[in-house]
Amino acid sequence: MSPPQPASHRAARSILNILLADFGLSSDDDQETKVMFEGDVPALASTNSQRLLLSLVGAIPAAANALAAARILELRGGPSQTITVDLARGHNYIDPNIGMTPTINGQEIPMDMVVGNPYLRNIFETKDGRFVVASAVYVDLAYQWSAFLSSSMNENDVRAAFKKWNANGAFHAIIFRTSSGLSLTVREELEAACAEAGLPLAIIRSEQQWAESDHGRHLAEMHIVPVQKVISTPPLPLPGNPLRPLEGVKVLCMTHAIAGPSAGRTLAEHGASVLQIMYTHGFEHSFVYTYANLGCASARLNLHKDQDRRHLWSLVRDADVWIDSYRDGALSKFGFGTEKLHEANPSLIISQVRAYGTTGPWASRPGFDMQGSAASGMMALCGGGPREPSWPPGMVINDYTTGYYGALAIQSALLRRAKEGGGYVVSPSLAGTAMSILKHFNTADYPELSQSVAEALPPDTIEKMTNVGYLKTLQPLPVLAKTPIKYDPILLSPIGSNLPLFPGTESISKYDPCDASPVENGELLRLSIDFTRRLDRLKEAGKRD
Repeated sequence: MSPPQPASHRAARSILNILLADFGLSSDDDQETKVMFEGDVPALASTNSQRLLLSLVGAIPAAANALAAARILELRGGPSQTITVDLARGHNYIDPNIGMTPTINGQEIPMDMVVGNPYLRNIFETKDGRFVVASAVYVDLAYQWSAFLSSSMNENDVRAAFKKWNANGAFHAIIFRTSSGLSLTVREELEAACAEAGLPLAIIRSEQQWAESDHGRHLAEMHIVPVQKVISTPPLPLPGNPLRPLEGVKVLCMTHAIAGPSAGRTLAEHGASVLQIMYTHGFEHSFVYTYANLGCASARLNLHKDQDRRHLWSLVRDADVWIDSYRDGALSKFGFGTEKLHEANPSLIISQVRAYGTTGPWASRPGFDMQGSAASGMMALCGGGPREPSWPPGMVINDYTTGYYGALAIQSALLRRAKEGGGYVVSPSLAGTAMSILKHFNTADYPELSQSVAEALPPDTIEKMTNVGYLKTLQPLPVLAKTPIKYDPILLSPIGSNLPLFPGTESISKYDPCDASPVENGELLRLSIDFTRRLDRLKEAGKRD
């Protein structure tokens, strides 16, 4: 008779099975490939897990991905295997800076746009005593907030500007001057005004308030990540006898920030060929890029150019998976919408990472990790309610978890496509992730874990020279006995340094950089003028008189 499992292992197993079922995957109870837990959930206070079980949030989605990859390997004729997950290290995988400081050449990775930015770690009070979270994780958003609020970047000025607004419930009339005359718009106060202006902001709600909202009800009726088969095609099994589970799977990422790129990274961990495309003049923070994009090739294309759009379509036709993480309409305006993508490649698995999903009343609203935490009730839970909110531990609890969830949904779709065919749309959301964390990882639901006195362990690390420098970062948590996780052939590429080709296909694919033509400076100036006009519109939209 086997000895009884520790309470933390029972909790981890229960949550793993719940997540697998939600993603259409069976448990490993009667399977040869199994997940084995070792270690113990650390003492709750040592990982700030008094409200949410960070060790399990960091461990279980990664374990589920490893199990799905192992099943794909078995389907392709590979061996079964054991997957080991150390719960004492799981908390490190919420955010790479929790348990260690990733470095390049022994130096901490620069944190651009953090010092002095009032729109990153602040919670703002409004005129009616509510609290909101507004984000400017990129410099252009800081410009836009300054225009909308008619405020400097000084934190006190920004706080004073938000205090002029009611968070919700009142109405605000704005007159816009258009080419055909004057246009009157009447709308609700701050939250709705920001949604209309395309600015990322959410009122901090309680779980009950979110559950009673139209969009909260909408998301509650769905799976954590909705997976929809939208086209019928013949089954498309992957070639047999691979060395790694996702060998030969081509993943095309049109992504930024964390949740989208880290889904590609998770697939690369199991052998997928992942190409991340960034806009030619796009920006990414070094501290974000160097962890979220491990294992991925990085190239730049300018979708304003016919030549680059044609090349992107050639990549679409050759891809198995498309991942994008820009707001609704940002890519479809260049022709890369869901229907057109499936016309070009009917068997494509399309993952669209959004703040609030791709359907429902908030589908078009922009947002980041922080808005998911604010709207869903997470910040209210971590504090003393919606009037005394607090950031969740690690602050960006939803981002990397959404990446794991997105990759898990993609692997579930790959298994379905191999057996029944089809083209799929996968819809991860930051708010949906936050709701799942509140539902399945609430510390109050596992009182037996409050007695733990186990030590919180640091992550295992990768230390290797890359084209960026000598990198020290986190080794992925799951340990697969037969196909260990690794980043190969790429560990870390400088942003935009690779040709826009899937890794491993360079010898058989065509792209000659000598044929590429840069955009003339005059065209770049036009884009700058367009942005300046947007700032003018935001300033008008934010007027309080």
